[in-house]
Amino acid sequence: MGTWYLVRHGETEWNRTGRMQGHLGVPLNAEGRRQAIRLAGRLRGVEFSAIYASDLARAAETAGIIADGRDLAVTPDSDLREFSGGEWEGLTLEEIETRYPGLLAERIEAGGNMGWSAPGGESAIDALQRVRRFSTRANAKLEAGENILVVAHGGTLRALVVCLLDLADTDFWKFQVDNTALAIISDHDGSRVLESWNDTHHLADVDSSDCA
Repeated sequence: MGTWYLVRHGETEWNRTGRMQGHLGVPLNAEGRRQAIRLAGRLRGVEFSAIYASDLARAAETAGIIADGRDLAVTPDSDLREFSGGEWEGLTLEEIETRYPGLLAERIEAGGNMGWSAPGGESAIDALQRVRRFSTRANAKLEAGENILVVAHGGTLRALVVCLLDLADTDFWKFQVDNTALAIISDHDGSRVLESWNDTHHLADVDSSDCA
C-alpha cells in the first residue's frame, strides 16, 4: 500500500482576508512561501516515488517548492482542485450575505448535508467523487514501501482522508486542515493508519530569513 503524505498549500492573501478561493488561481503570499520552504526542509529526508498536486496556483507553487532539488517532476491533477464555490468564489462571508441574503444561514442549517452547494458550485458529494477517482489512480501505482506526496486544498484533503481510510462520507466535516499542515497515512499489515494530522511543527518560529 505504501505511505501517503498529504499537504495543504501555503497561505494566500485570500486565506488571510477570508475570501473564498475555490477554483480561482490565487498564488501564495510571502508567508505562504515561507511556510512551504519550511515544510520542504522538513521533508528533505523523505524519498517520494511521486508528487501529485492540484493544478491551481497555490497548490502547484507549494508542490514546486517542495520538489525543488529533487529529480522528480510534480504531476498536476485537476481532480485535486478545491471544491468549487460557484458564484461565491472571490467573496468574503460579509459580501456573500449581502449578495445572497439568507443563504449562509441555509448552509449552516444544512449541517452535514453532503448534497448542499453554493449557487453554481460543487456539493461535497460531487467533490468526493472526483477525489475518489484520483485516489484510485494513484493507489494503483503505489508499491509497498513507497511514499507519495499529495499537495492540495483543505476540502479535497479531507475528502481524500475519507476515501483512503474508508470512513463515512459525513466524517468529512470532522477534519481541520491548516496551511502547509502535514498528514501521514501509512500501511500497517495491510490496513491504513492515520499517523498524523494537521501537523505544523515545521512552522515554529518562522521568520523572514526563510524567504530571502
